Amino acid sequence: MTINEFVPLTVIAQLAGISRQAVWKACQRGNWRGHSLEVRVVRGKGGNAGKQYLVNSTSLPLELQLRLTPVEISVQNRPKPIARRGRRHRADKGKKRVVISRQWDALVPFDPVTKARIAEDLKQEIRGLLAAGAAWGHVKVLARNFLVATTRSWGFRPSDPASFEQACSIPWTLVSEELHYRKVHQFRTNRKAYEDSRPRGRRSIEGMRPMELVVGDVHPIDIHLTRADGSICTAKLIGFLDWATGRVWCDLIAFDTRGGVNNRDVIEVFAAMVEHPAFGLPEALYIDNGKEYGFATYLDDAMTLTVPGFHGPGRSMRVINALSYNAPAKPIERWFGDFESRYLSTLPGWIAGNRMNKRQEAIGRTVAPYGTFEDFVPAFFGLLKAYHSVPMGKQSGLKGLSPNTTFQKQVAAGWSAITMSRDEVRAAVSRRVERTVIQGAIKLRGRRWTCEELWQYKQDKVLVCEPVYHAPAELLVLDMKGNRLGIATPDVALHPLDHRGAQSTAARAKAHRDAIAEMVRSVPKIDVAARLIALGQDQPDIIPNQATGKMLFDPSERPARIVMPKKPLISEERRREQDERIAAQMDLVKRIVG
Repeated sequence: MTINEFVPLTVIAQLAGISRQAVWKACQRGNWRGHSLEVRVVRGKGGNAGKQYLVNSTSLPLELQLRLTPVEISVQNRPKPIARRGRRHRADKGKKRVVISRQWDALVPFDPVTKARIAEDLKQEIRGLLAAGAAWGHVKVLARNFLVATTRSWGFRPSDPASFEQACSIPWTLVSEELHYRKVHQFRTNRKAYEDSRPRGRRSIEGMRPMELVVGDVHPIDIHLTRADGSICTAKLIGFLDWATGRVWCDLIAFDTRGGVNNRDVIEVFAAMVEHPAFGLPEALYIDNGKEYGFATYLDDAMTLTVPGFHGPGRSMRVINALSYNAPAKPIERWFGDFESRYLSTLPGWIAGNRMNKRQEAIGRTVAPYGTFEDFVPAFFGLLKAYHSVPMGKQSGLKGLSPNTTFQKQVAAGWSAITMSRDEVRAAVSRRVERTVIQGAIKLRGRRWTCEELWQYKQDKVLVCEPVYHAPAELLVLDMKGNRLGIATPDVALHPLDHRGAQSTAARAKAHRDAIAEMVRSVPKIDVAARLIALGQDQPDIIPNQATGKMLFDPSERPARIVMPKKPLISEERRREQDERIAAQMDLVKRIVG
């Protein structure tokens, strides 16, 4: 394409995939996507009041320049209006002829290189102010002061300070060209807004199976409800969205006092979904990093049904944690907003989504509550049922079908769920602890637990799946290799006269006896003593080496004989002690008497 060709706004709009009005606004600003636009206005038919805007192709972003085709070039090269025929091009056409402003350029007697350096420093100052979050008016004032100080620092001494400061006023075009640096401030201070506006790849649900990817989240319901004590509250929604069909499995929870959703609440809703034949076990679960989803760290490994400890068809589930500030990546966030605005807003008591600026029925009077939580639950699920049956827009992923119709097509094609009981889900959300089997039972949390499999267990140690977030009613017991043994229940102590105690004891004894008897039948009988005797007899005799010499000892050369003292009899010792006591007493008497 030749240089300096001018393109109509309609062509630019078609290339960029936006409206002509958006391009026209960019022309009014003189800036688009960080590029200064060179715009010409010519008189002709059509356009805005007979005006037609043309943009120099070289001032467009490079990606749009590359999209221009010869067909569009021919549009640009059509006969020029009479008002433009015969006009010569300037030698400096397309180049910026004003450094900062006409007043400043004329007043400051610096060479072009110095002026360019000052202009570049000013541009960096404006960018830094915008990146720091300064308002438009503040940017112009602070940038003007910067330009005054910088110009003076280069040695300029104005004769009229007032005129000089007036000449240092910042043109709006200098600020508008750098407005995109406000995104730096947004990135630093409002990460959610930045993440919502950043470029994203497109996603398609074409070919996805039901429950192939399920997205979970917790959302506050913007409808006023009343507690038993008359105070106002709102409910919380725990939801799981089947991305492929748009169906939502959810439940509501309300608190008598201030409180938040915890792991146990989310587990119960998830377990109910996994147990339902229309939903079942997800292939992948996409959730936040919030503390209420801590249970999912256990699901990542334990929900693989083919591992030892669980039974059922081969199916595993991956747990995917969402990135921070990445709400647009979760379709359930969009579903929350859509369901609120299209369905919940039809109910009395709706306060809209802005909690800081709630709707008011009249000035100074907040919206009256819908009723109690018990009143609200059936209304909510009635609206949810309506949502499932209403067709989506043709531009949506469901292509104009309702969630129920989409799911029905998948069922007709042969899809079926893989379900799991609530107890198994609760057991999956557990940690494995080692316990010793004593008399067919184990101890956990101060209680004894037992099952028939433990009565027959022949080893000493087992692994117990201890629920992390629940008080267990049952325990999944595994052997030390991770293989499933059984479900243990509390070992209840019975009254000595209760006949069930005798029956239980007999059953346990029989089970253990049968297990030992099976072990007896499975091993050969061996006479260990005979084996040891045979082992000794099979060993070869050890023949010692011939003695090197023989030592002799002459008794006559011994220095002394060793004679062991004779132990006195007990009676002699007593008599000698008695004589010694009598003699001592007699000596004492003689000294006293004289």
